[in-house]
Amino acid sequence: MPDKSIRNSNTLIVCMALMMTTACKISSAPSAAPKAAEVPVPAPQAPVAEVVKEKPVYVYSGDRFRDPFIPAGQATNYQPDAVFDPARASVKGIIFGRDYKSAVLTVGGSGTYFIKGGKIFDVMGKSVEGYAVKIFIDKVVLSGEADNVFELKIKTSDEEAKAL
Repeated sequence: MPDKSIRNSNTLIVCMALMMTTACKISSAPSAAPKAAEVPVPAPQAPVAEVVKEKPVYVYSGDRFRDPFIPAGQATNYQPDAVFDPARASVKGIIFGRDYKSAVLTVGGSGTYFIKGGKIFDVMGKSVEGYAVKIFIDKVVLSGEADNVFELKIKTSDEEAKAL
């Protein structure tokens, strides 16, 4: 019986020879020419029907309100010496929360006023003295000098149209 080491080395040589011949056969085989990539042809597009656009539901009426894109106080009709007249005032908006209450008033000819913390301020932040203010969910109550009380409610769009 031949020596085991010789038999193992012979087996190793035969295996290497088989691998080399197999590798040579694979590399010597003619390579297939690369196929041209198939490009999918896009399907013809159906004509698109024109979509009829609806008119917007909301129409901005900027002639009655301040332009929201102009910083407050830069309005052209600001008058620093204007007198606050609660009899001509109307409520434009109320913010009513548990911790914060605020309102916006407009006075014809005098401009816009803000109510915050029970005080009235003009658009430049100047405080209007002589009035105590309480803000409710749907109204603002002003108490002026000589115990004059003015109750201002928010007008609905129907009420505003009737007033015009």
